[in-house]
Amino acid sequence: MVYIPNLHYDKQRLLALLTADLTSAQLDRIQELFGIGATSRSPYLAEELFIEDKREWSHLSHADLMRAYPEQDPLLVIDSHTPHDGEIWYIEGFATADDVANGLAESLNTLYKIRMDIRDVVMQFASYSVANTHISNDLWHVNVHIQIPDDFEQKTLFCSGTNHIRERYNDSTWVITTPGELEDSTTLEPVGSIIPRPEIVYRVKKDIARQAGLERKWMVASDAPNECELPNKTNLTFLPGSKVVQSEYDPDVAIPVYKRPIGSL
Repeated sequence: MVYIPNLHYDKQRLLALLTADLTSAQLDRIQELFGIGATSRSPYLAEELFIEDKREWSHLSHADLMRAYPEQDPLLVIDSHTPHDGEIWYIEGFATADDVANGLAESLNTLYKIRMDIRDVVMQFASYSVANTHISNDLWHVNVHIQIPDDFEQKTLFCSGTNHIRERYNDSTWVITTPGELEDSTTLEPVGSIIPRPEIVYRVKKDIARQAGLERKWMVASDAPNECELPNKTNLTFLPGSKVVQSEYDPDVAIPVYKRPIGSL
């Protein structure tokens, strides 16, 4: 059976505080929208949304909420507007002394936050985490410019414009196959489509690919390690001749399923 690392990753939990009275149906819809974004890169979740009931804190400012959860990055806030506009507050944290010195923020009380489409949360979280972009860049797109003030009104809601369903699974993945699960080719047509041109290419066999939700594209491969460590600290051993092969998920076969975490609203 093809080993798909994404199946074994621990999910990263993103915390959202509920500060308004919402119905069960409205909370279900918020989880659904988050799930659309969370499964846009892979049918196997890497993030999940945990909604905590903090309606008694509805009078607190975003700064107060951030001070109550100083280790959370991001801290998400669901308010009374969320069911109507499909947006959520994404709070990254307070400005640093360097931010103030460099003119990025007004003071140490400046809060890096942006109201964004719930479906964009996971994608922007990934971008911010690896420094592909900074939240201040997205604030610029909604007319909140540097120097970011302590208090600002965001009149335009942030939306990446990504169609998370139509464009899902655009990112490649890597899987490990055991002997007998791949077919290979050295003919010009499949080899010539890859630059630089390899001597041999591989693809997962049709029935195996369908079971694993993978597209059958000719890809390069390398020898798999003898074993790998799973998140539970056990080791998974691979047979001699196993291969690591680049692949892509098939959106027509790999149907994503998002489940809210146990204990979450």
